Amino acid sequence: MGRHANGGDPAPATRGERLRAAVARWLERLLVAAGAAGAAVAVLRWSGASWTTTWWCAGGVALLVLVAGALAATVPPGDRHP
Repeated sequence: MGRHANGGDPAPATRGERLRAAVARWLERLLVAAGAAGAAVAVLRWSGASWTTTWWCAGGVALLVLVAGALAATVPPGDRHP
């Protein structure tokens, strides 16, 4: 009762819900990686880098962002203070 009460355990997610959540999570990571790669392309082309260098660097940036996002998802949440 009151603000410290909990409603019990939530219902477990179905397989379809878990699949949709995983697809949405990876889609978000891919969109962030694409945005970072696009920014890298814009900056490198503005600075006069060749197209080959630009695409290699943009691919590296996209891969780095994907790996960083996946790694960050494994970190446990911090302690919550009341």
